[in-house]
Amino acid sequence: MSDVSGDVAPGFGPVADAFRENFQSQGDVGAACAVVVEGTTVVDLFGGHSRANTPWTRETRSVVFSVSKGITAICLMMASERGYLDLDLPVARYWPEFAAHGKDQITVRQLLAHRGGLVYPFAPLTAADIRGWIPAVDALASQAPQWPPGESFAYHPITMGFLAGEVLRRTTRKKPSEWLKNYIAEPLGLTMTFGADGHSPDFAPIIPPNVEVAAPYPPDEIVLMQKAMTMSGAYDADFFNGANQDAFLGSESPGVNLVATARDLARLYGATVAEVDGLRLLDDDSISHAIRPLSQGQPFYGVDEGNIWGTGFMLHSKRRAMVGPGSFGHDGAGGQLAFANVEHRLAFAYQTVQAGAQNDSRAELLSQALRGCL
Repeated sequence: MSDVSGDVAPGFGPVADAFRENFQSQGDVGAACAVVVEGTTVVDLFGGHSRANTPWTRETRSVVFSVSKGITAICLMMASERGYLDLDLPVARYWPEFAAHGKDQITVRQLLAHRGGLVYPFAPLTAADIRGWIPAVDALASQAPQWPPGESFAYHPITMGFLAGEVLRRTTRKKPSEWLKNYIAEPLGLTMTFGADGHSPDFAPIIPPNVEVAAPYPPDEIVLMQKAMTMSGAYDADFFNGANQDAFLGSESPGVNLVATARDLARLYGATVAEVDGLRLLDDDSISHAIRPLSQGQPFYGVDEGNIWGTGFMLHSKRRAMVGPGSFGHDGAGGQLAFANVEHRLAFAYQTVQAGAQNDSRAELLSQALRGCL
């Protein structure tokens, strides 16, 4: 059993028990879990190792993959509240080039709900294109949607970050990394960034799964999804090994390469539903619109896994229960999860360096334990 450290408030012991159990029976190697209720941290746990012979600490950061999408959505929602954009107006109003090939009526909210039809870039891209930002977003704006606008949806694994990020840049002159730093991380004292120095002592490299990860796509769609997961060649085809490389970590990819601690993720999500250190990031009206289901059922690509999507967030569903209705957040490849819940004014986050299979249960076991504490 790995040593577990941290703090747990009275009444939340079952979360600590589940966290320890993940090390005993679920294969955790290094991980952290945090819960914030009404702005107060009630669970702050960490254990295991971040690297060989390097114990995990409160400051240990790791890539949380698609948890990034929820953070980028929060940035856009904050900008909307401040009057920079209207989520229900067409993307092309703010990004005229996006109107090409009949995309002129796709709204920002539809884009965030995976309804834009730009699952992968048609044009091959390079790591330099990603670092340059403009080549990547220009490629997406210039291509035709993969289905008639408004008629379907499909998960956008990496392009979502660039699409949402460019809307933010066009309307506020700040990319997600800048908005995150100026209006979220610095005011709340968080150490999270899109991308990172993979050699920093506080960075924990991802350990690839020790089991084969089955992709939830029919055989004839596997090639398409490979393009989606590599941004048509910009990233390593070996996703988890590539996540520790400079090509992945060395530039901003706001849908997939946020580097953070569980404690900071919980504080950030906590500030969407209650004040944290006197700061509230979103108002109740924005959240009530964001948690309306927009995409569910059979997607254009892949299979129906049971997910329900709102405005940039995964919502409570049979597959991702979180703590029940009113929950909104995002999971991430290999087992990561961060979310908030409106009714209980709480937030939860779990990060792990040992990547698991497609439907890894560790975060859900922790969420289930948390539900029992409420």
